[in-house]
Amino acid sequence: MDESLVISADLYKYWHVDYQNGSIRIVCQDGQILDDKLESRHQRQDSQVATATFDWEKWWIWSTTTRNDLILTEGFNPASPPPLNGRPSVYLDQNRWRTVADVLHDPARVKDPDELRAAQDLIRLANDGGIVLPLSTGHLLETAGLYGDRRYEVGVAMAHLAGGWQIRNPLDLWQHEVELSIRRHLGLMENAPVLHPIVTEPGALFGKDTPLGITDGTSDLDKFMAMLTMPSVILDVLIEPEQMPKNPLTKWVTHHTAITAQIHAEHLPKEQRRRLARRRYWNENIGYYTAAYRRLSNAADFPTFSDGELARLFAESRMVGLVSELFIRRFIDHMSKWGRNDLLDMFHLSTAAGYANYVCAETHTGTQLRDAQRALKRPQTVFTTLSELVTAVRSDGARAQSERASPD
Repeated sequence: MDESLVISADLYKYWHVDYQNGSIRIVCQDGQILDDKLESRHQRQDSQVATATFDWEKWWIWSTTTRNDLILTEGFNPASPPPLNGRPSVYLDQNRWRTVADVLHDPARVKDPDELRAAQDLIRLANDGGIVLPLSTGHLLETAGLYGDRRYEVGVAMAHLAGGWQIRNPLDLWQHEVELSIRRHLGLMENAPVLHPIVTEPGALFGKDTPLGITDGTSDLDKFMAMLTMPSVILDVLIEPEQMPKNPLTKWVTHHTAITAQIHAEHLPKEQRRRLARRRYWNENIGYYTAAYRRLSNAADFPTFSDGELARLFAESRMVGLVSELFIRRFIDHMSKWGRNDLLDMFHLSTAAGYANYVCAETHTGTQLRDAQRALKRPQTVFTTLSELVTAVRSDGARAQSERASPD
């Protein structure tokens, strides 16, 4: 594409990408049509996505699959905050997404009438401007364990109801919270960076350090092309028919199992075990804090934090406060088994509980997160059934756009 192209709705009506033949067509406001070859970096072989069309007036992207399903994605504007427009954000764990997908494709599969009604109401709210349902990297990884028609059904449901909304990669939010913690410690909160956690920004769920993310240095044309093509990238991952083998994360599981065993072997009273577990979590992740401290203070040394200071340091962070509490609880519970799913659940659900308005999680981690919110004296926004979730969302005033417009 010509870098001299001006990104302006005054000039264009539609930009249309055809992934099947690797072309792009630009329809101008004056009726002129420009055809060009799609750059190789935006092309994908054997894609399940057929086309993507950007509507300049509505500022959204229409994507079609090779099975003729149509997906609407809200566009991204780097010059303005995320356009939530008063909609609360609702994060669903992967197993809850499967229930929602069943209701969309074959409601008879859902035998629990309360969960069926809740999923139907959730779909209505998402389709009609009542809520935002962001996707995460964890969703992409968990969906990769499915295959065939089942994966297609779940993937299309997720892409359709998410509408392009994403929650940032946990590592980006973790590093952001670390910087804010060190800034507070140093008294440098003036001009502290702002990072919106739930966005339509292209590639936000993949992370800023990946080629799929954008930065302030990305050109306007590249930002636009990322916005135009990223919905297809995510949709392609969601509906890829081949199952991806799961990484067993053996080293990570073995390492954390050993920590739990070491703390248990100390035979300490519970409060001392908690302090030891908190200190161990700190030591495991201190590198993030030392790097931020040295960058912000220009000092080679690093202060020592007391147990009380560590507890406050973690508690002040929206995600880190929760994820540290989960690690502490599992470090001191020698009866709990570590597994590969713990890595995804603990980080992605803690991120969601820190930044989304509501979370519907699997029972084990969801219950622990509610306990962690209670211990940190935060509102309890994590639920373990769709019925409980939707009841809370409705009780707090969420309404579909058509409901808000109705005189009744």
